[in-house]
Amino acid sequence: MSGPAAVQFLSAAWFEALGAALAQIDVVDEPPITLGQIVTEVPHATGGEVCYTIAIGGARAARLTVSSLESAQVVLVAAYSDAFAMATGEATGASLLAAGRVKIRGDAARLVEAAASIEAAGAATRRLHQIVT
Repeated sequence: MSGPAAVQFLSAAWFEALGAALAQIDVVDEPPITLGQIVTEVPHATGGEVCYTIAIGGARAARLTVSSLESAQVVLVAAYSDAFAMATGEATGASLLAAGRVKIRGDAARLVEAAASIEAAGAATRRLHQIVT
């Protein structure tokens, strides 16, 4: 029996899998956060950038919005290779931030307030590493 089909990181299929993984997160009862990400240097994206937003916490189910940062309170900006490393668990956002490889826009204090929510979203993303290419 074969495993799930491989999907390209940041492709429509990857976003579909991410949305499904986020839907499986237990509802986190802490202040809500809407976390955006801009990924630069994306080889398969028109213009080289992809963005998306994850809303989590506030005792509501997590929600994914692709191609929009409109509601994001905090936005992380990372190059494709670094975003891929975070998504697969090869690197942490904290280590890349400390190395100056990830930039934060917006209310950085919200990252601390919503740590459990962010970790839940990160864990959902890392669960996809088995199918990401």
